Amino acid sequence: MKAFFRSIGIAGGILVLAGVQNASAQITNSVEFTTSFGFTVGNTTVPAGSYTVRPDDDDPNILVLTGAHADVLFQTENKTQKSTPSKTEVIFNRYGDGYVLKGIQVEGSDTGYVTIPVEGERHATKRGASKGEQRLAGKKKADTSK
Repeated sequence: MKAFFRSIGIAGGILVLAGVQNASAQITNSVEFTTSFGFTVGNTTVPAGSYTVRPDDDDPNILVLTGAHADVLFQTENKTQKSTPSKTEVIFNRYGDGYVLKGIQVEGSDTGYVTIPVEGERHATKRGASKGEQRLAGKKKADTSK
């Protein structure tokens, strides 16, 4: 019986440690960036401008993009970085003359976000055969709620 409780305690400890690891991968506040081009995020195309990305209150893998002309929810998944980035960047894939928001990496975080392809991205890929990448500097916004 002692061995059973010891096994449960060890399993519980592992689960607690795994939860701590995942929590560090989240965008804790928000990331701000400005584009000189319109782009597709999720199933929505938004114009050039200044935007803020923040995690949804209920699910950290759902991000909220807000700007003067847009409020968009989009789904992401975590991606372990090859190396810890030294700056915050927002990454776009370019297909012809169309851009698709593809990922976000946050300075000092070993995990970034990659958008999950949806119908909007599939349509953008059909518009242009050539594929490229555009990276924009992002700025971590300080947490002012404390």
